[in-house]
Amino acid sequence: MKRIGSGKSQGMLSGIFLSVLLFFSPVYAQDLIVDHWVWAGQSLDDKDQNQQKFIDNCETLKLTCKVGEIRILVRSWGHDTGQKSIAHQSPKSFPDTENLILTYRMEKRVGAREIVAFINRDINIWKRAGRNIIGVEIDYDSPSSKLNDYRLWLQTVKNQIPADVSIRITGLPTWYEDNRKGAKKLAAIVAEVSLMFYRQKQTPITDHLLDAIKEVNNIRYGFLCNDERWHSLFKEQKKYGTFRMAIFITAECHVNRELAPS
Repeated sequence: MKRIGSGKSQGMLSGIFLSVLLFFSPVYAQDLIVDHWVWAGQSLDDKDQNQQKFIDNCETLKLTCKVGEIRILVRSWGHDTGQKSIAHQSPKSFPDTENLILTYRMEKRVGAREIVAFINRDINIWKRAGRNIIGVEIDYDSPSSKLNDYRLWLQTVKNQIPADVSIRITGLPTWYEDNRKGAKKLAAIVAEVSLMFYRQKQTPITDHLLDAIKEVNNIRYGFLCNDERWHSLFKEQKKYGTFRMAIFITAECHVNRELAPS
């Protein structure tokens, strides 16, 4: 009579045991992907320092977190400059091993021809320097009533930049409160919308907002580095898939004391 534990039977038992072990072992899925903005006056060291704090926080909370891309302010148009653009970060400050997104901040929407010229010029400069540019981001707080105009403007810009560079935007939570249909149509033509929750008192996370965005699959959540509201939002939203967020480094979180966006 053969021993049950020998030969082929032993291999089968080992396989069953391994399957049971894997079944009962915890499997950590990808829970959260976090990007960082590097604004004017900030450095890669600021990003690295804040990023490490965030990853340490993830470990404390027993979350599986992944480092995402760097979003770099390269040009802005402000009220105090008479809508003339100001250049900011340059390729020399960033390594060629990172995936980079070039960000353009506008206080008022400028002409599509002007920003397209700058975007294409900047992409060429950064790529010639060996940097991996995967996207551009438009940071503009469009009024909710003008989302259709903004969508048409974005489509014009999108059609005139390289096809291998995706276009992303920042967005206001009030878009989905005031003009849900227009906000969803706008989100449909871009790779991603980063909803900005940096005005903590003015941007409450309401049930109405959560209902409005639950079917929008390209949302990223933008928070200030010292805003812990993302904890509760993560618990609510993770059932819809991977939770994506981006962090803006404020004066409270880095040494150069750069102000938060307004």
